[in-house]
Amino acid sequence: MNVAYAGIYNLEFSLQLSNLYTAPIDINVWLRKNGVDVANSNSLFGLAARKGPTDPFHNLGALNLFVQLSAKDYVELVWCTSDINGTIKYLAAQASPTRPATPSVIATLSWVSALP
Repeated sequence: MNVAYAGIYNLEFSLQLSNLYTAPIDINVWLRKNGVDVANSNSLFGLAARKGPTDPFHNLGALNLFVQLSAKDYVELVWCTSDINGTIKYLAAQASPTRPATPSVIATLSWVSALP
């Protein structure tokens, strides 16, 4: 996400986390600013083991962070997992009952104030 104006920004995100492994796993999510990891921005999400062979455990990870940005700065959400069966998962629209798709990530970057 790129910004045109300097200021304090609020980054809010939610992630549809999934674990298809037979044991609990961890997923880490952190912020990068202009390609550099931001200190103290990591969040650790623990996911229980799957519910069944084709039925993963799901959980929603959500957070907001305040970050100071200059004009033309950019930020990225970065993640890693303790096992390859841990994912940030998109779910297609479903029926019985009918419901819309579930996005894997929702992120909003909002300007809060000018720099002091």
